[in-house]
Amino acid sequence: MINKLFPFALAALAVILAAIFGLSQSLGAHPFWSTQIALIGAPLGAVLALVLRFATQFRWTAALAALVLTGIAFAMASMGKSRFAASYAEDVQAGQLWYFGWIAVALFTTTTLALIWPKRR
Repeated sequence: MINKLFPFALAALAVILAAIFGLSQSLGAHPFWSTQIALIGAPLGAVLALVLRFATQFRWTAALAALVLTGIAFAMASMGKSRFAASYAEDVQAGQLWYFGWIAVALFTTTTLALIWPKRR
């Protein structure tokens, strides 16, 4: 049973370590919560990948969908960041879009990594 959960835990750990070492901050996340987004999104992404891996037989289609959703979430987070900065930190919705967009980036990145990991037999 542990062998079947290994890819999901490894994908979540990889995303969390990338955030701790500053990858999310260098890509545009706020320095204050750049690690927090991974601590929220990575476990959720691992659970989503776990459900998708065992509930469907279309693993590569689900991985491609998660990859596309990662790009959409990144675009939303970037748009939220731009709108938030342009409003001199007064547009609350833009700030929330920036924050939750980055949580979605961590979530779908974890899901993508876990789904493309080779299946153990």
